[in-house]
Amino acid sequence: METTETVLTNTIAAETEQAGGVLAGIGGFFRAILPSLGFAVFLLVCGIVLIRLFMKVFHRTMEKSRIDKTAGRFLESLISVLLYVLVIVIVLSVLRVPMTSIITVIGTMGLAIGLALQNSLANVAGGFLLLFSKPLKVGDFVEFEGISGTVMSVGILQTKIITPDGTTVFIPNGKLSDAVVKNYSETPQRRVDLNIGISYDSDIQQAKALVEKCLERHPYTITEPLPIVRIGEMGDSAVILHVRVWTTQPHYWEVYYDLHELIYAVFRKYGISFPYPQLDVHTDRKGD
Repeated sequence: METTETVLTNTIAAETEQAGGVLAGIGGFFRAILPSLGFAVFLLVCGIVLIRLFMKVFHRTMEKSRIDKTAGRFLESLISVLLYVLVIVIVLSVLRVPMTSIITVIGTMGLAIGLALQNSLANVAGGFLLLFSKPLKVGDFVEFEGISGTVMSVGILQTKIITPDGTTVFIPNGKLSDAVVKNYSETPQRRVDLNIGISYDSDIQQAKALVEKCLERHPYTITEPLPIVRIGEMGDSAVILHVRVWTTQPHYWEVYYDLHELIYAVFRKYGISFPYPQLDVHTDRKGD
């Protein structure tokens, strides 16, 4: 009859032999795939380097071609993602992962990612809509839900906009393609609207003539369409002159600020007074 020590010794020996067999199997597996693993790493590194070189050449080609910048940058983003996916598939095939398994994994991951990232897929679709419908392009000054700025790029998922104060704003393509977007750069000309208030005691005709001279003096105002200087409102404390003049897109803000300064200076020079808020109070003194 075996003693307890003998049973324990035999159990330890059996477990040790089994563990050694497992480790030997693992070691054999790594020895078998080590050449493939090294080659796969080599292909991965070479693939990344070649993709970066190709994307640089592709970017330069897009810059020199007549293709719209917005379309070019969107294609760059899309092609970059596809090339990286292709490299990963090649590396997995070198590691002897069956192609059917790769396709199954990609399909399963695609379904899972599609369910988890519905908004992202909507942004990808929005990117294609922006690319083909072209409501905006790189370099345009646009306004979207109170955000104004210059379009810097349209990527696969989002559009990059730089606001006038230098803030970078990223807007999802899905929202941008399904919203009202004001594009101030679509036409070569833009109208400058000013509302100038003058007191009721001032000479209205003289004020209008002075404003018209200011419009004529500015080098960036244009005469077609004709400028308009008319009384647009008679407020509680002032007569409001509506000034409407056209200029080219690049000079909009220069004309806007210059005209305010010119009109202020010429009104002060010729005695056209600006109104202050006032209230006339009439008291009934019959009871005194």
